[in-house]
Amino acid sequence: MIRLRHAAVAVLALALGGCSAFQIQDSYGNRYGGWYEHGDNYRYQMTLCEQQTNGAAIAPAQRPAYMRQCMWNHGVPQDNTTAAAGT
Repeated sequence: MIRLRHAAVAVLALALGGCSAFQIQDSYGNRYGGWYEHGDNYRYQMTLCEQQTNGAAIAPAQRPAYMRQCMWNHGVPQDNTTAAAGT
């Protein structure tokens, strides 16, 4: 019975931790993607938006929000985005 509990806890931990394996994170802490729509699908948009964000004259505190908006403008769904902490 104890082995069954340990196995159940291990499977649950892997399932919860596995979701982050399907996400990508930009340099500002925003995460894109999820279990059903993998973040790797957005790698091109993330590279493009990071270049645009770095090239724009934007205050550092506004860069995470600008990055999320840029990703949305390039087709990344907002409901598939996790905002950076504190933004």
